[in-house]
Amino acid sequence: MTPELSGAGWRVFRDPAGVPHVQGSDLKSLATGHGAITAVDRPWQLEVLRRRAEGRSAELLGPDQVDADHLSLAMEIELTALRWWKAAGTEDQQFLAAYADGVNGSIGSAWAECPEALELGLADLEPRPWQPWTPLAVHLDAHLLSGSLPEQVWRHRVRTTLGDEWVAVLDAETPRGSGSNAWLVPADLSVSGAPLIAADPHRVVEESGPYQPVCFSAPGLRVRGLALVGLPGVPHFGRTESAAWAITAAMTTTETLCEVTVQRRTDGLVAVDTGESLDERAVDLRSAHCGTQTRWVRRCSGGFVLPGDAGAEQRLLALAEGECARVLVVRPAVPCAPERAVSACRELLGAISVADVAAAWQGWVVPVNDVIAADRTGACLHTVAGSYLPAPCNDDAAAPVGAFGSVGSREPSGATHARGSRGSRGSRGEHLDHVMVRANQRPADEHESAARLGCAPPHRARRATQLLEQAIAERGVVSHEDLLAAQVDTHLGTWPGLLAQLLGDRGPVAKTLRDWLLAWDGDMSADSEVAALFARWRDAFARELAASEVLTPLLASSRLPALWQPFLDPVARVGLALESIVVRGQRVGFDPRVAAVRALDSVAAEHPEAMDAAGSRSVENQPSWGLLHAFAPHRAHPDLPPFTAVPVGGDTDCLLSAGTIPGWGPACARVPAARVLWDLADPAASWWITPDPVDRGSLGSAPVLRWAAGEMDHALPWVPAGGLEPTDAPLHLGRLSDGLAAVGRPFVPVVGSAQDVNDVVSGHLSLRPVDAARDCELIYSWVQEERARFWGMNDLTFEQVRDLYAFLSTTTTHHAWLIELNQRPLGLFQTYEPHADITGAFYTVEPGDLGIHVLLAPVRNRVPGMTDAISALIQCEIIKQGRTRRIVAEPDASNDLALARLQAIGFTLGPVIDLPHKTGRLAFFTLP
Repeated sequence: MTPELSGAGWRVFRDPAGVPHVQGSDLKSLATGHGAITAVDRPWQLEVLRRRAEGRSAELLGPDQVDADHLSLAMEIELTALRWWKAAGTEDQQFLAAYADGVNGSIGSAWAECPEALELGLADLEPRPWQPWTPLAVHLDAHLLSGSLPEQVWRHRVRTTLGDEWVAVLDAETPRGSGSNAWLVPADLSVSGAPLIAADPHRVVEESGPYQPVCFSAPGLRVRGLALVGLPGVPHFGRTESAAWAITAAMTTTETLCEVTVQRRTDGLVAVDTGESLDERAVDLRSAHCGTQTRWVRRCSGGFVLPGDAGAEQRLLALAEGECARVLVVRPAVPCAPERAVSACRELLGAISVADVAAAWQGWVVPVNDVIAADRTGACLHTVAGSYLPAPCNDDAAAPVGAFGSVGSREPSGATHARGSRGSRGSRGEHLDHVMVRANQRPADEHESAARLGCAPPHRARRATQLLEQAIAERGVVSHEDLLAAQVDTHLGTWPGLLAQLLGDRGPVAKTLRDWLLAWDGDMSADSEVAALFARWRDAFARELAASEVLTPLLASSRLPALWQPFLDPVARVGLALESIVVRGQRVGFDPRVAAVRALDSVAAEHPEAMDAAGSRSVENQPSWGLLHAFAPHRAHPDLPPFTAVPVGGDTDCLLSAGTIPGWGPACARVPAARVLWDLADPAASWWITPDPVDRGSLGSAPVLRWAAGEMDHALPWVPAGGLEPTDAPLHLGRLSDGLAAVGRPFVPVVGSAQDVNDVVSGHLSLRPVDAARDCELIYSWVQEERARFWGMNDLTFEQVRDLYAFLSTTTTHHAWLIELNQRPLGLFQTYEPHADITGAFYTVEPGDLGIHVLLAPVRNRVPGMTDAISALIQCEIIKQGRTRRIVAEPDASNDLALARLQAIGFTLGPVIDLPHKTGRLAFFTLP
């Protein structure tokens, strides 16, 4: 029961699923422990992230990373992080520094045993220490291409190559590295009577993924959430005891991009329009086994010059005096309050209400997030957090590249959108009367819409809303199961209609394939063979369109490095814009139907085994979508062995957004990098999962397997607990006389005959697991009595009591027994693991703690010392089973009799605590 890792003021336990729980004496110690356990679990990932942020990843990962290092240096990632850290308040500086200290204290020894380092022969390499601002640099670099920059570069490419009118035709959800679904169910529509939040961020997953499930506890706080690897806290997805939050990508304009003419003069490059000299400096970039390359980074007062490919960079260097060239200049949104750039990482850990959540997000910079939040009072919040700019124009589908000049960044107001519209301006939250869904769709509000660029099509949002509205129509409420089912929904609703437009009025040679596709209902489940055929046709369709004569200019060099290929490749971008091309193509004289038919014939010719000459509709011999669409996390180094792929369903516009890039094949380009579900009714009602391929727990399987199966793990701030071994049979405790002897109490009859007393004293005591159906009537009669008012169930109905004990029988952390004497019920004995109970939030849970509740019923023949004797026999059984070190109780603070009895048998009284249903008093008894 010792912690896995510990240091001054902190220690770490790990739950059966492998999730760390950091206990600390304060926020600084939590950050230190968090950094330490992250270094133990993910040393390779931390080293890769740090080197990328410093522009030194090619030294570790090889020459393919030189262009990425060049971009990080050109965008001044580390220098920006240092400026933000210096501007931060003392508490934030200490929080970040403590995390870096934790990383530095563990990464050396962890690296020496790191499987990736051993595989690559790098175990002797000593990782450089993290600086206090390194977490900021890692965070900035990880989100460098997750904002609007790739979309702006693509639109600039389309506009300058094909013309303004083509921007709308080739508009689509940008292939960014991030996106998300999120649901907020108000209390009145929730199965628990409290708000529900569910979310799943969609990201490219490398190694163990960008998110790290983690729990924190310290005096006055207990938190569970998803940390961004390399950054302390849980800013994106988390919950405290009384508040919860989740984010989706806001799809805002986070940079301006402009083309600037520069001229070579004697003293260097000069912006022609302004006469300003560009700041130029050479940097040496080293790569493993390939020596050193010299690159140039340039900037001006308007922003950073985007590095070009080798040819473009060489032409710029070779400009003769007086010659001109054009460069792209990027200016990120400037934080309005740099001292609060990442204050949310620390402040959210102490959030009690949605007002606290909103306040914590003030000043956040990147990435810009749509934030939903709720608290235990039922208040709900929707706001946008981050620094962003007005969109280049109001028409998202034809947004021009911004003009070069001074455009101030826009700090969101922290608006609360209580009904999905402009709503009430404030941060205390409102009570919703409908389900709120955020899926990167364009806001209905014109003001908010004007700042968005490259929003996702509305299909996911509509489907997400439809599924929960259907549940409400059928049952009146949304359940946990409804939210999980929505998260793994594989319906691709738009394509059946598009196929009818493209193929419905044609008579292609491949009639069988055509018939299959036209009869298909849009199901992209892993076991669907027709979904696999559809994906093959869609790939061929994208390639046919991209090869069209009118689009061939896009095949010319973009004069940008290869790292931009996923964002600028014509096949990929056409593939992502297929729906837009079908709907808008004819506006520019581009008819996609001919390409659709050619793609159909092409697939039929390539897969003749799928075409039955008799016109059979069976596709049983075809590989299913899940086999073609298998997922494995990306490896950062090309020489690392690949992870085992797992079959998954879904697609880019499904709620299960296991997205492909049409035209590039069926491989998963990005997936739900996590799933969370928070129920504000009970902190223990929390679940999560990530597609982590590494098994760090004791369940015998890696999280990615449970993720692929649509399962979730219980999110608990786990500490190894005491307890009685669960059993379906009664636990025999011994004779009551043995208990009386143990407490040294002679028995004197008070009521009844001597024979009755003898029967009682000589009787056998046992604990029998409660059977809700069988025992509820008896239990209900006990808890309704005035003498049981401290049990807190006087006001419950019979059905509520029955449902409560039925639920307890399904949990692994809370248990209920009937105390029986000679098989006759004497009372209730309940146990709980404090880390899974709200009581555990009010003190530091120790290994071996076991919480108890005891309710004795009135008996006809009560023997003096009987209560103490029962307690002694139960204690003996607890000691015998050997799992428990300390017993915890929290009777009502006004129950003087119970408090006195606990003290009499050796309990030490602790502090008074405010529980949701009562004011209690903690009491502790350390077992011998």
